[in-house]
Amino acid sequence: MLFNYFKIALRNLLKKPGYSLINILGLAIGLTSVGLISMHIEYEYSYDNFHENREQLYKVSLERIYPTHNTYYDIIPHSFADVMKEDFGEVLNFVRISNNLGATVAVTVIDKNNQKEIYEESDVIQADSTFFEVFTFPFLHGDSETALDNPNDVVLTKTLAEKYFGRTDVVGEIINFGQADFKITGVCEDPPRNSHIQFSMVGAISGIPFFKTVNYTGFSAHTYLLLAKEADAKELEEKFPEMVSNYAASQIEQNLGTSFDDYVAAGNGYRYYLRPIQDIHLDPENIEATFPGGGNKTFVQILISVAVLILIIACINFMNLATARATERAKEVGIRKTLGSLKSQLILQFLMESVVITLISLVLSLALINVLLPYFNELTGDQLIFSLTNGNVLIGVILFAILVGLLAGLYPAFVLSSYNPVNVLKGKILSSKSGEYLRNGLVVFQFSVSIILIAGTITIYQQLKYVQEKELGFDKDQVVTIDNLFNLNDKVETFKNEVEALPGVVGVGNGSAVPGGMFFGFQFQQEGSEEVITTKSMNANGELITTLGMQIVQGRNFSRDMDDSLSIILNEAAVQAFGVNEPVGKKVYTTLGNPPQRIPLTIVGVVKDFHFMSLKDQISPLAILNNKSAFGFQFNLVAKVKGDMIPETLASIEEKWHMLAPEQPLKYDFLDTRLKAQYEAEQTSGKIFGIFASLAIFIGCVGLFGLVAFTADQKTKEIGIRKVLGASVSSIIFLLTRHFTVLVVIAFVIASPLIWFGMNSWLDGFAYRINLGPSTFLASGFIALAIAWLTVSYQSAKAAIVNPVNSIGSE
Repeated sequence: MLFNYFKIALRNLLKKPGYSLINILGLAIGLTSVGLISMHIEYEYSYDNFHENREQLYKVSLERIYPTHNTYYDIIPHSFADVMKEDFGEVLNFVRISNNLGATVAVTVIDKNNQKEIYEESDVIQADSTFFEVFTFPFLHGDSETALDNPNDVVLTKTLAEKYFGRTDVVGEIINFGQADFKITGVCEDPPRNSHIQFSMVGAISGIPFFKTVNYTGFSAHTYLLLAKEADAKELEEKFPEMVSNYAASQIEQNLGTSFDDYVAAGNGYRYYLRPIQDIHLDPENIEATFPGGGNKTFVQILISVAVLILIIACINFMNLATARATERAKEVGIRKTLGSLKSQLILQFLMESVVITLISLVLSLALINVLLPYFNELTGDQLIFSLTNGNVLIGVILFAILVGLLAGLYPAFVLSSYNPVNVLKGKILSSKSGEYLRNGLVVFQFSVSIILIAGTITIYQQLKYVQEKELGFDKDQVVTIDNLFNLNDKVETFKNEVEALPGVVGVGNGSAVPGGMFFGFQFQQEGSEEVITTKSMNANGELITTLGMQIVQGRNFSRDMDDSLSIILNEAAVQAFGVNEPVGKKVYTTLGNPPQRIPLTIVGVVKDFHFMSLKDQISPLAILNNKSAFGFQFNLVAKVKGDMIPETLASIEEKWHMLAPEQPLKYDFLDTRLKAQYEAEQTSGKIFGIFASLAIFIGCVGLFGLVAFTADQKTKEIGIRKVLGASVSSIIFLLTRHFTVLVVIAFVIASPLIWFGMNSWLDGFAYRINLGPSTFLASGFIALAIAWLTVSYQSAKAAIVNPVNSIGSE
């Protein structure tokens, strides 16, 4: 019996190849979209699932509470790890990681031919000896338990070992970086791409002198805890405030000369909390100093919604297209019922047709996924692999397709099988009001979704355009940033002077950070006050401020002709935080050294507020200290380059660098490129959203095409009579399009509040954002209406030009 249903289903598909092709294409595109989105979502949620102790692994993060704002940090003072292990029985083990602030390291290797090779590596981390005990990164050579016991021990990944030596059994070999020799004590597998910790080399953190000092206030290390199986993370978090009071309070009091209670009463605080390792990749919080490459949980949830909507729209299309053929199949139903077919048999027949269409669509969809996956991986940065070799996966895919087919065909099957054979054979097929309402409701739903997706695409594009074009308060064009100045040792000033003398260079400055870089907190007290004010901070010389075109609005810039070692420049937000009207000439105090010394700094100028962080963040108080101060350290050099001399100037800069540091890598970038990279995740998300939004709209148009065909078929005689009575083709087209225009308008009314809520929620992730105005709503509505008209016009025109003799004479 089933085989007979199958044969009849194939015969009906071949009888109407155009109808079948549209149906199959719509479902295939829907299944392809859902398949790609599902693979991407599964990959995003798979991060760090490979660790054997994943259920017990947590990262310690910090919410730093300031008087005017709160900031989240992914690194904490390194000494707390020892305290947690010692004081809390729930903590079985810990590991701390330093990632060198993303610095590029020059690694010197003596190969088997006794030749010296220098390599540039940026994925170098340093960690506690427990790194390979806590995390699951399998070892190929060496002892994972002792590999990082000594300060100059280092473990390479398989890829790096093969790169350096052409083999992996390299335990005992020596490499050099940071002016020291390191012994290779192990080789491990490369970290999976779905690990939030990426590295090519792991050194011993005990080799960093700073980590041997007692530190409960300076943010210095990524810290992970391995908890006992029975431990409750929330209960452990409740013990952290007392830990801060017991260990950090005295250090804060010593550094600031004020009581910890007063410090807290002024609005300062530290809230340490635990994040499960499996949640880190998609953590929605905006956390500073994270490992690169984090995901976006909100966008993943949006994609899940898009996948569900695409699947629903694809099913709706099938229902509409099947209903459009109702009059053609009506006589078939009538004859079958007259010959004794049961309603259940007819339902099975129509469901079989639906399943056959879905299975054909599935085959086409699998082929499309196989072809498109490399391009999808390139877009998303994933490493998805398409494979049906797993029997369970193959069975699951087939069952899913059958389920979709049954769901899509259920309504048409019941509608078509319920026709009264007497009425059908007499030609009396009248569509019910309930069926008409349902079809109209489905069209309204499809176009509500389409309008929301169009508005989402427009909003994302406008916001990204806004953040890229907004005036930032400094000059970012044709500015080259050079990192890792510490690799020059005592030749930084020489290098700066050499670059400044190049004919293609307009200006040069250097300091500890550039806009979009890393800024750490600094604490100050005003003269005669015990109140502690915390600001972001950077070191700079006056040339950096001038080169970046920052505007001094009060006082002066740092000067080469003056001793500015104890001078400080504030931004306007910092002046407001200090609460002073005329800050120039006033003193603020900070603490340095061991034992701590209170150092006076004189405010010599105020710089106009500029966006030194992402536009996701409000401009916060910033203190600029002089490079010559006791706090001076220099990571970056910026050079403003003439637009017509960029290539030769870059070549000259590289030559000057290698003259002064021949074995150190030069790492540079353009500032505008660097700033644009802050929104790379949003740009990728916008592209993905736009692609699948377009596909959803296309699939919806296929459904609308079917419904217009149904309407035109229902009005065949009416159209013929109107033409006989003198109606023009344009008036008939208007007759058919008017109804769908009303449906799109209703869809617009329904979609508008959803757009307002959804897009404002997404935009709230930016401190500086566009405002959703009427133009976004109207544009999305008009685009949806234009799409509907284009879709409807073809079928309407086709019906309008039919010879009225044929229309009136049709049965």
